[in-house]
Amino acid sequence: KEQEPKRPHIKKPLNAFMLYMKEMRANVVAECTLKESAAINQILGRRWHALSREEQAKYYELARKERQLHMQS
Repeated sequence: KEQEPKRPHIKKPLNAFMLYMKEMRANVVAECTLKESAAINQILGRRWHALSREEQAKYYELARKERQLHMQS
């Protein structure tokens, strides 16, 4: 049985919240003494929900662009 040559795995594009987390994680880590990822994620989640629709729109637009790039590759 012949195997097809493996193509490199292409990661899924990040969604709006994940892009926000990626950008803001360093700020949260610097602000608080917490080192646990789960606790930091909770803080980021609360901050994400506190953002206005306009503030979130920036990340939704970035996510849309990432999806388009992903579909092209």
